[in-house]
Amino acid sequence: ALLAGGAAAAPALLAARSALAKKANPGKPGAQRIKIDVPKPVTNLDLNGRRLVAVGDIHGDFAQAMKALELSKCMDSEGKWIGGTTVLVQVGDILDRGDNELAIMRKFQKLAKEAKEAGGDVVVMNGNHEIMNVMGDFRYVTKGAFGECRRWVEKRRAREAEKLGEENVEPLPPVPDGVTPNSYYGLWARRDLFLPGGEMAVKMASNPCVLQVGDTVFAHAGITENHVDYGFQRLNNEVAAWMVGKNSQPPKHVLEEKGVVWTRDYGGAEGGNKSEAAACKRLNEALDATGAKRLIVGHTPQQKGINSGCGGKVWRSDTGMSRGIYGNTPQVIEIVNGRVRILSA
Repeated sequence: ALLAGGAAAAPALLAARSALAKKANPGKPGAQRIKIDVPKPVTNLDLNGRRLVAVGDIHGDFAQAMKALELSKCMDSEGKWIGGTTVLVQVGDILDRGDNELAIMRKFQKLAKEAKEAGGDVVVMNGNHEIMNVMGDFRYVTKGAFGECRRWVEKRRAREAEKLGEENVEPLPPVPDGVTPNSYYGLWARRDLFLPGGEMAVKMASNPCVLQVGDTVFAHAGITENHVDYGFQRLNNEVAAWMVGKNSQPPKHVLEEKGVVWTRDYGGAEGGNKSEAAACKRLNEALDATGAKRLIVGHTPQQKGINSGCGGKVWRSDTGMSRGIYGNTPQVIEIVNGRVRILSA
């Protein structure tokens, strides 16, 4: 369904969605999109003895995200960075299934700035749900999230009108018959923000799909030696070029079933794996090729909490903390001097 929550979308809204999809460039409040330089996502970070923290999938749940960040000792109860030189990695899937995605994105951007000033780093990764939204797949977007997008674009348009004058700002498109304005403009705003070249797509273009921090590799779902051979930086760069609208398609490695944001091979029993021997063999080959000791993934919710496999070479960080999934108690992974710990509330 277009609007998550079990209710089917009204036929008129589906028709409006189809009409919008036929437009090469959806209507945008304000000036036309300008040419954007393609960012180069961070792909390698030196740890240099610093503490490393991993936060799993968030899926639009602001309250649970804040609990995880406080649990990580990277953020205090007032929302300020207290992690010092810590490297904090969020493994992707901020989007979908929850109502407060943009607020979470803004919080991580703020923390990244504060962390940098303290000698730390905050890296947010792209997961399969970020890829889906830039592709225009909004199946898991909640009604509340559409509303958040609408309010975001309305405020942006109001700022532009105040600066440029109402007559110099592109008017809003008319609402089709049988569709409520809030529903229509929520969908319209979502497309404006997340399709290639949109404001949020451009922000996410700076996020990697694969990252290596010291001897730890991060990918939303997993890696193989083929991904190593293709090149992590090349893969990240090509996703970035697609998100800003320069390339028409992302690389196959973020589309295929066994790709870096899709595979369930490292998800353990929750990923439907009766035996992980074959996956562990592929993982060992990939880690050997990178010189890393372990892989941290999200993607597959672990109902019993964070756990490891392949003799500690893969760690599964997705606890299903979002109330759009299981609403489980947040946990995070901490690595200090090569020792991996699970931090629980």
